[in-house]
Amino acid sequence: MNAFSSGYQAPLHREAGRPAGPAPSFDGLGLAHLILDMGFGGAERLAQNLAIAMGKCGARCHVLCLDAVSGNTEPLARHGIPVELVKRRPVPFDPVVCLRLVRRLRALGIGLLHAHDLASLAYAVAAGRVLGIPVVMTEHSRHYIEERRLRRLEKRLLCLGVGRLVTVSPELAAASASRDGVRPDKVTVIENGVDAERFACACRQVLRQELALADDALLVGMVGRLETIKGPDVLLAAFAGLASRFPEARLAFAGEGTLEPGLRRQALALGLSDRVHFLGSRADIPDVMAGLDVLALPSRSEGLPFALLEGMAAGRAVAATAVGRVPGLVKPAEGPPNGLLVPPGDAAALAGALASLLADAALRLRLGGTARDFVERRYDQRVMVRDYQTVYRRVLAGRGGL
Repeated sequence: MNAFSSGYQAPLHREAGRPAGPAPSFDGLGLAHLILDMGFGGAERLAQNLAIAMGKCGARCHVLCLDAVSGNTEPLARHGIPVELVKRRPVPFDPVVCLRLVRRLRALGIGLLHAHDLASLAYAVAAGRVLGIPVVMTEHSRHYIEERRLRRLEKRLLCLGVGRLVTVSPELAAASASRDGVRPDKVTVIENGVDAERFACACRQVLRQELALADDALLVGMVGRLETIKGPDVLLAAFAGLASRFPEARLAFAGEGTLEPGLRRQALALGLSDRVHFLGSRADIPDVMAGLDVLALPSRSEGLPFALLEGMAAGRAVAATAVGRVPGLVKPAEGPPNGLLVPPGDAAALAGALASLLADAALRLRLGGTARDFVERRYDQRVMVRDYQTVYRRVLAGRGGL
């Protein structure tokens, strides 16, 4: 797809081997990330990585959660970044919480707000209007918008109050303009990036020893929330379809969610409870990825998933559904394929792709190697951070356009 065909701005340039250069200074800037909670999803990982990176550039960063302070807050604490709860009530918009948020932002001396979901954006825009603070929003996916038509109107109206809407893929940017009615000149694509070195240095034996796996065991894994949108039910059905052919194969779910009790019951009913492992939410994702032989991404909808980038950075062979930006990563227009693609919701197709990878160690090695090289060249976290810093500087200067 031509990046200019929909009127939105092209992804900020990524260049292989582009030098990082000296970090720009944001001394004294109060920057608050507003998010529902600090779990282990992609939005939370981006907020965490940006807060840490901006803190190193002199900004005073804070993370404010609307629902819960939970999950992966330890890396933020290590860098002296506070995570606070501004608890909202279960209503569409809570004016009491908005007032509390305004008071807290004023007390913290916040000069820039960065929202990471539509609910947080509503409070960010309202508080930003009261305090005269510019707002940036990152859209990580759009399944929550597609579920209800009124949310598209809500997003369009809220985006009138943002300095910049950032999407993590060109597909999301195009939909924002064509389906949601957001002004194309307010939308910029900044694709997610990862610290590939963290994954290259991870230890393969950590997870495998934890699970007491035999040397010849083949481990398929999924990293993500155990919710319908992420497709763990499809993955379990696919694994059941190949389990008899690969008696040495095991399946691991790294994540939590509402589907977990049902998945456990299903694994028991299939006679696979001793071969299916539920790891819960994990902070040691590099070691989890290193312990896998195959990474499965069975999602029904995605933007640009961190789990996929991280698995590729770890050199894992990937079987993924063709949703969102995933096809552009797994089968890029230029260069060799980095994994296998299947239609979303198709357990038989996913089972076939997994079987192809489990049966062929050379194929796993080749695809994992090309995947690692691809991420190192195209999805460097340092470039992603610099692109966000460009947005921050120009929004703060009152120049929404790039």
